Amino acid sequence: MPQAGRVSEFARGWPPLLAASLGVGLGVTGLPFYSFGQFVRPLGATFHWSRGEISGGVFALEIGTVLVAPFVGRLIDRFGPRPVALLSQLGLVVGFLLVSMVGPNAWLFDAAWLVLALLGGGTSPIVWTRVVAGWFQRNRGLALGIMLCGTGVAAILSPLLVTAIVATLGWRDAYRVLAAVVLLLGMPVTYALLHGREGDTPKQAALLPGIAPAAALRSSQFWRLFIAFVLISIAVAGLIVHGAPLLLDRGATPGQAARTLSTLGYAIIVGRLTLGFLMDRLPPALVGGAFVLLATASSLLLASGIAPWVAILLMGLCAGAEVDLLAFLVSRLFGLRHYAQIYGWGISAFTAGAALGPLIAGMLHDRTGNYLLALDLFAAATAIAAGLIMSLGPSLTAAAALTGRAAEAEPAD
Repeated sequence: MPQAGRVSEFARGWPPLLAASLGVGLGVTGLPFYSFGQFVRPLGATFHWSRGEISGGVFALEIGTVLVAPFVGRLIDRFGPRPVALLSQLGLVVGFLLVSMVGPNAWLFDAAWLVLALLGGGTSPIVWTRVVAGWFQRNRGLALGIMLCGTGVAAILSPLLVTAIVATLGWRDAYRVLAAVVLLLGMPVTYALLHGREGDTPKQAALLPGIAPAAALRSSQFWRLFIAFVLISIAVAGLIVHGAPLLLDRGATPGQAARTLSTLGYAIIVGRLTLGFLMDRLPPALVGGAFVLLATASSLLLASGIAPWVAILLMGLCAGAEVDLLAFLVSRLFGLRHYAQIYGWGISAFTAGAALGPLIAGMLHDRTGNYLLALDLFAAATAIAAGLIMSLGPSLTAAAALTGRAAEAEPAD
C-alpha cells in the first residue's frame, strides 16, 4: 500500500472532507442531539413536564430520521449528495425555529422535533459518509473517523454554548442561535466545498463494486449488523441525553455538569480517530466490538457512582465507534454500488434505537426515581451488541478475499 497513495487521497479530498466534517457536526445526528440534554431542566421548569415527556422530543427526532433515511439514500442516488445536503440544512434551520416557538402542549413539542427530523433528514451521516467513501479508498476508515469527529466537536461545544445562552437569554433564544449557526456557517461551507467524486449518479454508481439491496436483506450479516447497532444506539443515546440530568441529580452544578459532559466530545474525537486508524490495519470486527464494550463499562460505572468523568470518557470513546463503524462495515460487506440505500437502512435501524434509549431512560427514571435500572439495561445491550459485531469477522475476511481492497483503490499518484 504505497504511502504516496495515502497522501494523495488527503491532498485531493480535504475540501469535501472538511465540508462533511462540519456538516455532520451541525446535522440532525449532531448539534440537535448533543445539545438536547441542556434543555431538559429549562423545559421542565417552564412547562412542568416530566422527563419522560421531554424525552418524547428526542423520540420524535429519531423516529423522523428513521422514516426519512431510506428516502434520503434514494435522493442521493438520483440527484447527488450536495443538493440533498443544502436543502436539508435549510430544513434544519426551519425546524430549530419551530422548536423555539412551542407552547405548553408536549405533543406540539414532539411535533416540532418530528418536523425538524423530516425536513433536516438529509443532514444525517448518509450524505456525508457517501461523499467521503467516494473520495477515500485506501484509508477509508481514517477518513470516516476524521469526518465524524464533527459530532465530537458538537458534543464539546454545544453543552457549553447552550448552557451559557440559556442562562443569559433563555432556552428559546438558544434554539434560535442554533438555527443561525446552521444557516450562516453550515450552508455556505457545504455549498463551496462539498463535491462528490464518484457514484453520485446512477450511471456512475452502476460501475462500482457491491451487491444488490435485496441480496443484502437476505444475508444474516445484514441482520446481525443492524440489530447490533439498534442495541448500541439505545444505550449511547440514553446515556448522552440523560447524562446532564443524571449528574445534576447527583449534586453537580449546571456548570460542572456541562464541563464534565464536554469531555464526551474530546473522547468522541479520540475514539473516531483511533477506531478509523485501527480498522484500516487490524480486524475491524474485533476492533469495533472492543470499542462497544467500553459503553458496557461506562454504564456499570455510572450505576455504581464511581468516577463519573471516567464513565463519560468511556461512553465518548464508544460513541466514536458507532456511525463511522457502521459506515465502514456496510461499505466493506456490501460495497459502494448501493451504499446510500443500504446505509440508509442502517441509519434507520440506528436511529430507531436512539429514539428508544432516551425514552426508556426517562420513563424508568419517572417510575423508579433514578437511572439505575436503565443503566443496567444499557450495559446488557452493549455487551450483546459487541458479540454480534465480533461475529462478523469471518464475513469481512471473506469479503476482502473475494473482492479485494484493490478493486476499489486507484493507482497511486
